[in-house]
Amino acid sequence: MAAKYYLGVLDYLIIVLTLLISTAIGFKFKSFSQGTGKMREYFMAGKNMSLLPVIMSGTATLVSPLIIIGVPAESYKYGIQIWTMGLGMSLGMILAAYIFLPVYFQCGVCTVYEYLEMRFGRPTRYFISTMFIIQMMLWMSTVLYSPVLALSAVTDLPIEPSILVFGTICSIYCAFGGLKAVLWTDVFQIILMFVTVLMIYAAGIVDAGGFANIIDRAKEGGRLNFFNFQIDFVTRYTFWNGLMQGVLTGVSMVGISQTGVQRFFSLSKIGRAKTALLITNPLMNFLFLSACSHGIIMYAVYFKCDPILNSRETGLTKYDQVVPYFLVSKFHSIPGLTGLSVAGIFSGSLTTISSVLNSLSTVTVVDFVHPIFQSLQSSEKKSLLLAKGLALAYGAVCICIALALTKISSLTQVGFLFHNTFEGPILAIFTIGVMTRIGFGKSVLFSLLPGFAITQWIGFSSLFSGYNEPPLPLNTSMCSSTFNLIYDYSASEVPNIISPSTTLSPSSQSETFVLNKMPYSWVRPIGFVTTFCCAYIALLITDRNRAVIPPDSKYLSPVIAPEETFAWIEIQLIRCPIHTHARFLGGVQWSDVVIKIFLQESDNTSSLTIPKCLFNASAPVKSFCRATYW
Repeated sequence: MAAKYYLGVLDYLIIVLTLLISTAIGFKFKSFSQGTGKMREYFMAGKNMSLLPVIMSGTATLVSPLIIIGVPAESYKYGIQIWTMGLGMSLGMILAAYIFLPVYFQCGVCTVYEYLEMRFGRPTRYFISTMFIIQMMLWMSTVLYSPVLALSAVTDLPIEPSILVFGTICSIYCAFGGLKAVLWTDVFQIILMFVTVLMIYAAGIVDAGGFANIIDRAKEGGRLNFFNFQIDFVTRYTFWNGLMQGVLTGVSMVGISQTGVQRFFSLSKIGRAKTALLITNPLMNFLFLSACSHGIIMYAVYFKCDPILNSRETGLTKYDQVVPYFLVSKFHSIPGLTGLSVAGIFSGSLTTISSVLNSLSTVTVVDFVHPIFQSLQSSEKKSLLLAKGLALAYGAVCICIALALTKISSLTQVGFLFHNTFEGPILAIFTIGVMTRIGFGKSVLFSLLPGFAITQWIGFSSLFSGYNEPPLPLNTSMCSSTFNLIYDYSASEVPNIISPSTTLSPSSQSETFVLNKMPYSWVRPIGFVTTFCCAYIALLITDRNRAVIPPDSKYLSPVIAPEETFAWIEIQLIRCPIHTHARFLGGVQWSDVVIKIFLQESDNTSSLTIPKCLFNASAPVKSFCRATYW
């Protein structure tokens, strides 16, 4: 008879309390701007946030149930080789900090897709923004549902009410508070996640008999496969596919995805945004590597009695349930600790969903509503109400999709594929935009079609083919209800979260088409390379010299147009002599008597002449000013 643990009154009180605290924080730090600047406050937190909430929120946004419960399941089954994905993500985040982020600050955009219109035209902006909205709606639904599914298997936590409660609370504080509320709420929620991580470490190390015992058992089970340098397109994890997947994931998350980039837009200067991102990097890497090691610890704990193979006693059917099962079975006798661990797991969902909801409302208003209904741009009150309504609407859609997924038993690979099949091709387009001087709208749209087609075909055909790569050996010799067996799965597999619940016979697996055996970690690199190559082929066909942008264009990364060539300055209108020429790029934005322009450096950058064309034709030419770097 499978054991199922019941949450106590104190456990439910702690879960409710964490939700109330999250809601209170969201309303406490919501936007209170009056008059002009409401949209800037709602979407970008007024661009005056301090580093702490941005760093903590940036870390929280990158962590989801996929990391907390999905990655341990992977390392439990396939070993520690997945760690190279964390290394790659760190490298990718560094590349994003120096290649992509500066371009957005140079262009002064509110969404990353505004940049695409500046660089390639409006159709490209609309197409990729639409892809982002579809991707994020599907992604946040799986993020909401996956922890509920895992926890409901080992506790009495109801599925449908949990989805409704957590989804509704998150939608409310996100809709009414804006980005500032999301940032400060994430600070509280990532603290809960760190507490959960430490709980797993402490209890797991004790249960496994100490570090030495964990190492010995993992080594005996073949889980310490740190450096598999084999170049193989069907092996689930090697050094190379993990590294490539990680680099492209890191760049995508904080370089081209509005969800990741938006919190760094809340900072006033590119220097502060870089600092926040670089500090976020080791925190994110700590959580990812912790998740990898959690899988090894869980393997050491269940070394002689795999809980999935012993499902008659445990009731588990998927490996993503191992971490929740361990936490609940370990702490159920201590009032409140089970509720705290459940809150920590759900915090991973709430941080991701709140960030996605905020970015979806931003993208919809800025990239679709304002360009199409330009009259709304002059009414900040109507735009703000629309943004809040959209956040609530997207939250409702998320809840409905999550409820529709309750009959599906496998979600994590689907979540990976939502990212890989979309972001590989999109990353290629952004890379062409910021790293090359060529390219125009038609060539970009042409290259996206084969890129999307190939990644969708490979990703979803492998998902529904039924092929499951055999895990490393599993043991049930110490289980009371099984024979003394060691399962090496050389030709078969058990159901798990990272693949469909259906399995193939050994003969069927040997006949599976080779592309259907390809791990998800290759899908993003293939989409990136395919789209990039197709774009260049299109350019060669249509005249590669067409629409070449200047070498000092603000649309190019500082890696191509070095930062020494340019300096951001703030011009204060006061009396002082001027004589250096300023070249203006972009529209003038007035705030009282301060304007911001993009200045090319010369021998004397402390004084400049502002051309008459920068001002209203009826206004006199300003002849006195002072330049201050910021």
